[in-house]
Amino acid sequence: MGEIAVRVGEVIRDLRKQRGLSQEKLALKAGINTSYMGQIERAEKSPTLDTLEKIAVALDVELEQFFQFDLLDHSAADMTFMEKIQFELKHRTPNEQEAVYQFVKQLLWFRDSRH
Repeated sequence: MGEIAVRVGEVIRDLRKQRGLSQEKLALKAGINTSYMGQIERAEKSPTLDTLEKIAVALDVELEQFFQFDLLDHSAADMTFMEKIQFELKHRTPNEQEAVYQFVKQLLWFRDSRH
């Protein structure tokens, strides 16, 4: 698939996760097949505009939002370390984010205690 399909799939996945929805729940809300939803997110299939509209309604966003690639357009070289960390954690669950935070906190405590 093309770059647009990859980026649209990433945006849909980000929006779905922000809303705490599984692929299955989003597919059910949109009235499409669950496996097809996964294929869209992985850019294995290119959805029609009608399908994208169903997904947009299910996510309660405007269709145009699927084509706003804001953070995806930044190269890693242009990002600060905080932006890189935020980008990496963006796709993680709250529990995974908490685990990473606790790990970093312990790592910094250990480093600081050695000085």
